[in-house]
Amino acid sequence: MLRNIGLDDYIIVAAMIMVASYTILTTVNVVLGYGSHTSVLMERGGMDLVERILVINYADFALGIISFTTPKLAVAALLNRIMNPGRFHRIWLWILTGSVFVTSSICIIVLFTMCDPPQALWKIRLMTEGATCRPTKILVGYAIFTGVLSAVVDLYLAIYPTVVLLQLQMSMKKKLALCAALGLGAVACAMAIVKCLQLPGLYDKEDSTYGTADLVIWTSVESNIIIMASCIPTLGPMYEMIRGKRSWSSHGRYESSKLRSDTDRPIKKSASNNREDDDILMTTNIGATGSGSQGSILNSDQLRTEVHMAGKIHRTDQVKIEYGARPEGDYEPRPPW
Repeated sequence: MLRNIGLDDYIIVAAMIMVASYTILTTVNVVLGYGSHTSVLMERGGMDLVERILVINYADFALGIISFTTPKLAVAALLNRIMNPGRFHRIWLWILTGSVFVTSSICIIVLFTMCDPPQALWKIRLMTEGATCRPTKILVGYAIFTGVLSAVVDLYLAIYPTVVLLQLQMSMKKKLALCAALGLGAVACAMAIVKCLQLPGLYDKEDSTYGTADLVIWTSVESNIIIMASCIPTLGPMYEMIRGKRSWSSHGRYESSKLRSDTDRPIKKSASNNREDDDILMTTNIGATGSGSQGSILNSDQLRTEVHMAGKIHRTDQVKIEYGARPEGDYEPRPPW
């Protein structure tokens, strides 16, 4: 809507494709019988049905791991756009989210190298033909480590913008609204902890079609919550359009994004401006204006150090004055006032 697509938008689209694929595979597997006890599936379709469900399930695991990892990269890109942190903190955000991505990728490798050959994970009959597998505690232990790291990063990504926003000079109502929007990652942290409690279900090799069902559910919940947490802060323009504060036309969108001069700067609380404060409640103005705009928060590189030290928003107005010489003989006496 603001014609300002950024890196976080591309990453979140990729994450949504992965989550959609994860959901499709899970749905197909459930239709086949996933979630039922292995003994029931053996009576219904024999070993072939069980192996078909298991191979889809392991593919689902790989998609699930990536689907809750990728949105964290989008959150880091989003925070770098709207919070404008210093160089160190900008790098630190990428290190945190990148570490989760690398750790999760290694988890996928550990999963598919548990057995030799790897097909023994879902082809149960290979176990009687000489296939070997490492102890399941290796996979469960590393998966718990990955889940804990993911939860810690989710919590950090929720706390960091809250701490910064509380130091800015804006109304408390807008502070709380933005903190709630940017802090939804704390819920994802809770979901990651719940998911870790489901990981021991991987120990159940005899009834894995039933024992890992809760793990699949909570992985989906965590992935979708992280995606929602990264998308909510960008909904400000849509919120304005619904309330009639921004035009739905393309020309109106462009002009309103250019002319929003005072919406994000501090205002004095009084009875006359309560309505204005309500109107800007969900406005984030992510990159809607160019450098030097009055409506952007902390977007001037020249003022970045002062902003972080003083915790204030600085506004710079540039005034251009032009003058010319008066023609001779066109002089008029100055009025006495």
